[in-house]
Amino acid sequence: MKSFLKGFFGVAVVGAAVAGLLTFTSRAVEKPSGVKRMMGALLQTGDLLQSEAPEKSPEELREEALKRSSDIRGLYMTADVANDQGAGATRLRNQIIGLAKTTEVNGIVIDVKEVCGADYNPKHLKTLLDELHRNNIWAIARIVVFKDASQINSHPEWYLKRASPKKISDQCANKKYLRTPGNAGANVPPAGGFWQDNKGGYWLDPASQGAREYIVSFAKQMIDLGFDELQFDYVRFPSDGEVAAAIYPSWNRKTQKYDVMKSFFSFLGRQMRAYKPDIIISADLFGYVALLTSDTGIGQRLQDIGESFDYISFMVYPSHYYGGLYLPADPTRKLPPISLDIKGVRTHPDITVGRSLRAARDFLNGIGTSTITVASTSLNTSINQIMSRPPVGGVRLRPWLEDFFHEQDRLAGRPYGAEKVRLQIDAAERVEQHGWLLWNASNVYTAGALKKEN
Repeated sequence: MKSFLKGFFGVAVVGAAVAGLLTFTSRAVEKPSGVKRMMGALLQTGDLLQSEAPEKSPEELREEALKRSSDIRGLYMTADVANDQGAGATRLRNQIIGLAKTTEVNGIVIDVKEVCGADYNPKHLKTLLDELHRNNIWAIARIVVFKDASQINSHPEWYLKRASPKKISDQCANKKYLRTPGNAGANVPPAGGFWQDNKGGYWLDPASQGAREYIVSFAKQMIDLGFDELQFDYVRFPSDGEVAAAIYPSWNRKTQKYDVMKSFFSFLGRQMRAYKPDIIISADLFGYVALLTSDTGIGQRLQDIGESFDYISFMVYPSHYYGGLYLPADPTRKLPPISLDIKGVRTHPDITVGRSLRAARDFLNGIGTSTITVASTSLNTSINQIMSRPPVGGVRLRPWLEDFFHEQDRLAGRPYGAEKVRLQIDAAERVEQHGWLLWNASNVYTAGALKKEN
């Protein structure tokens, strides 16, 4: 569509010939009709001459990108499915793209860097991105940030260490091929070795300038490949394992963790927009962060993230609210207090999603003063917070919703399958009209929950 619009407005004779055939809508990501695909192909192949459009300012480019990204309804795709050319991966890949062609879905989130490191084939990924863009499907690169095992040989100085050895399995033992080789004379870890979390994962020091520049360099490569948006995950300090035993090579332990992360968020945003003004950046956060206003020990505060990113994607999976959900009444909207245990949040996925997002949006808007009690899904603590601070402007909410099956929900008579997915979608859309993302690690989605394309 981008190349088509450029050619369309640059050639008066083409505009006169097809003005009556094309209808433009206000939808952010519009799927092209047959006529539009035909004209775009003609312009791209040079059958019709294009005149140069006036160069747009960075501000104009950014405004256009924000408009195009304003209502993305996406599906998650693993790196293996995106890059593998085998029959199984190809089938799953085509199924996901097929849903984006035939339903309300108009975006795909693709893993390019997970906890074991960068995982993509440039040739195959570029071919996939070209296909997505031909069909006006928004392409988002998911980039895991500070949990990363790929640089332990080449840059051990970036990593958390231990003073005394502790044997923990290597989470990425089967993907050691993703690790960059060691350099001659590279620093080596102390006798205690690297610090690892409970799963055996390795962590970069968020305060390390070298680690930060590595993340920025990788993100720029994804921009060059043609992604429309970069989504950053694990933008935090570690939350599980013997965190007190971790030795940080750069963090001085005096600076607050949230100040370390705030400086990284600012650095990342400046670097990305200087490189490409119209790149959209987003961040994945635990669902409970939507309900809290201050750091819970991992360096994430809602106001800091809201100042640097275009979108926040809270992972408001009802099945992950292990401690339940407890919220006060909202008299302005005539909403009752919420007191749901783990079974309750899974019985009411719409309430869980809707009230979590509403709390986050109110906080970002500077609305209300209310006491919230939430049991963290990862830190296993109960925290009371007061929502009261100036508004944080600009950032939009586009949540992650769960589209994975739980047999216990079906057996207990709780919503499951298409009903559960649709309840979450409708709840999210009642709070904010900026879209949503569905997660299924198996890359299989519930088509019956999705509205057919008109």
